[in-house]
Amino acid sequence: MDQAIHHPIYERLLAPAQPFARHALLHDMELQLSRVRERCPGLHARVHSFVDRGVPYFAPADAHYREWAAKASQLWDELHQRDCAPADAVAA
Repeated sequence: MDQAIHHPIYERLLAPAQPFARHALLHDMELQLSRVRERCPGLHARVHSFVDRGVPYFAPADAHYREWAAKASQLWDELHQRDCAPADAVAA
């Protein structure tokens, strides 16, 4: 989790300003998942489970919230390392 502390997604999730950004992140993860070209059931399952859980109560000092934010950072990186279709190709 030490690496997650400096991750921009982790920082975004712990920032007290703009609470809507935490929910928007989950939507962004679903959009990115829809762009993944290769079949990856494990990744799909992990992202859907994470998104379905939703955003926990905002408590940046709480270890569970920090673990959730670290998991979001990890999934974000995993999603963005995949071969993805351009955003406009998904809408078509």
